[in-house]
Amino acid sequence: MTAPQCPVAHEVFDQQYMRDPYGTYASLHEKGPVHRIMTPEGFPAWLVTGFEETRDALADRRLVRSIEYAGEDYRTLPLPAEFSTKTVATEDGAEHMRLRKFMNKSFAIKRVRALRKRVVELTDGYIDAMGESGETDLMTAIALPLPITITGDIMGVPDEDRANFQYWTDSMLGINTEVVREAGATMLGFLKRLIDDKRTNPGDDIFSDWIAWTDDDGKHLDDHELIGLGFMVLLGGYDTTVGMIGGGMLALLNDRPKLERLRANPEQIPDAVEELLRLYGTAHTGVRRFATEDMTIGGVDIKKGDVVLCSMGAADRDPARFENPDEVDLDRPNLTHIAFGQGPHYCPGSELGRMEIAIAIETLLRRLPNLELAAPADSVQWREAYLIRAPKAIPIRY
Repeated sequence: MTAPQCPVAHEVFDQQYMRDPYGTYASLHEKGPVHRIMTPEGFPAWLVTGFEETRDALADRRLVRSIEYAGEDYRTLPLPAEFSTKTVATEDGAEHMRLRKFMNKSFAIKRVRALRKRVVELTDGYIDAMGESGETDLMTAIALPLPITITGDIMGVPDEDRANFQYWTDSMLGINTEVVREAGATMLGFLKRLIDDKRTNPGDDIFSDWIAWTDDDGKHLDDHELIGLGFMVLLGGYDTTVGMIGGGMLALLNDRPKLERLRANPEQIPDAVEELLRLYGTAHTGVRRFATEDMTIGGVDIKKGDVVLCSMGAADRDPARFENPDEVDLDRPNLTHIAFGQGPHYCPGSELGRMEIAIAIETLLRRLPNLELAAPADSVQWREAYLIRAPKAIPIRY
């Protein structure tokens, strides 16, 4: 017997969802943990929204990312092959682990902690540039430039190329196929040029490391694999952090008592970040997975080749798991979330993201005692995308 299933896509990933998905999540939770949908790209899929079901599905090795397991209904976006095959995000098993070792080494705890001073200096510098008082957009003042600069630093990207990050990621996370195709081709050309430059002029950056390092068999990464790793760092290392800083600060600015509590007790900020990640983690819908065999998720039968989408954004607001799931609770007991995923594809840059978010919040609260929203929170517009969510602008007064 199958669980109740929700209507198809136009009633799930519609304009209302793009503006505010949380009402949609609440409705889906009332109907069950798994739902039959049609994606904006035009192929049918199963959307998993229950916390337990999503967590288990993310770790289930019967659900893979390799397109070779896709059923006949699947349609892919027109991304270059270097972005959609032979990448750490699209491979599974031994090949995934081979590529993952390069990524894990790049984001080792010691290396991430060494970036702390740089993150602090940048954040202070952005606030210095704002002046002693006035109004500005929090996204363009801090939430955007901080992750862009850190990602550019660790990748060794020239300053003049970093301005393209936002255009590339916004375009490729949309659903307009022509825009996706154009942005993908432009970004591919950039990554090819960057690799050529790093081969000739290696530096203290992860691209130079990837070129120099070898796997357990002594083999170097080929250009296809290097491009795939670079693509994932750009997409995951920059864009998700932008949304988390913006969404987290918007929530606090809209809840003055909690903001003042953290201002008075900055040692509580790291724990608060976990609650904000639960509520405003930006990776709302995970990368598509394909069932390698007939299986059951949440009482629903999934056929071999079916597409499964795991909604971390919905799962982290599941009322079956969290009391008052839509509220910021700085004292939430036994807090766990899956904002960074679960299982073999868990985000390798999670600690860097946490550090950037915590430093941004701590510095803003410490440096700007009069910080407040300059417009109602419900007037803030969000980027229209169903995969990664972020505010377009957050007007602030300080």
